[in-house]
Amino acid sequence: MAARIRLAFIGGEHLHFQGLLAAALASPTADVVGISIADDELRDFFVRRYPDVAAFADPEELYDRARPEAIVTCADNRRAAEVVADAARRGVHVMKEKPMAADVALAEEMATVTARHGVRLMVNWPTNWHGGIHTAKQLVEAGEIGRVLGIHNRAGHGGPPEDFASTGPIGRVGWGWLIERSANGGGAAVDFCSYGAVMSRWFTGQPSNVTAHGGRHSKDFFTVEDNGIMILGYPRGHSVIEGTWTQPAVPVRQPTMIYGEKGAIALTGPDEVAVANLGSSGELVSTASRTVAADKLPDHYRSGPDYFTHCLRNDEPFEGMVTPEISRDAQEILDAGLRSMVSGQRIGLPLPTFSY
Repeated sequence: MAARIRLAFIGGEHLHFQGLLAAALASPTADVVGISIADDELRDFFVRRYPDVAAFADPEELYDRARPEAIVTCADNRRAAEVVADAARRGVHVMKEKPMAADVALAEEMATVTARHGVRLMVNWPTNWHGGIHTAKQLVEAGEIGRVLGIHNRAGHGGPPEDFASTGPIGRVGWGWLIERSANGGGAAVDFCSYGAVMSRWFTGQPSNVTAHGGRHSKDFFTVEDNGIMILGYPRGHSVIEGTWTQPAVPVRQPTMIYGEKGAIALTGPDEVAVANLGSSGELVSTASRTVAADKLPDHYRSGPDYFTHCLRNDEPFEGMVTPEISRDAQEILDAGLRSMVSGQRIGLPLPTFSY
């Protein structure tokens, strides 16, 4: 196989697009052969920023002229399913920026169409390229804190500004679809509870039920939720995942916590964790902890495009939370949470995802 995978980008809607494009251009295993962006102003922005990258308004022209072996799609969560299906029919491998889809039915369609056509599908989760989360997983698997009882993850930021449409093409397009339920699947819960959902699924498996609360607590210029919290129920444990678009500042960033029967692990930074173990007999809680620096990840873990093209070039499997299987299950968790927000009820899993 050639030293570099011919890689194209289709859809520039996602706010992560620019970072992914820059990572691909710097990757030793990717040859960026073109980008396709429908929005004229957004496309012109990237043409000026990256003049050496061929840009197209129509994916058909990109496929005809650039002949990619694989694509990254940053299309919105609903349109991405069409992009994936089109690529699969052409025999082109796909990396979809997180989350997998607007709902679990679309996620299953994406997994099915790629499997049917014999192409590979990966879902990019930015947290997968941090050493800390992999070190935490290794410590859990080694029994460092005993059986895991639950995970608490809170993710978010200040969310879209009210004047997002006038902040330039990246803000206008990137925020524009995130606050549309049909394109995103929801709001802050889909955007940020997704990180806790995929981590919980990877560490502790699929929950048996989800209970959630959320709503538009602060922002009045869109109709999707700006906050959401989900409790994932397991037979012998639970996880709490939160997503917010109303957190512009915090005095201390809350670490993701992993609680076990014999201790706990805190993800205190991208490349380190803190570990606390069971104290002396009779002690109610021990706060003594040690910091563990994460092992250096392999070079191809620098970014999603690095990992994606490396695995394609070397015929290596995708592993962990970037697999379509785990990402599909994370989507099911989000779907159940959104249903619970609307109904006020606990939603059991698995969800029915098809009907006769």
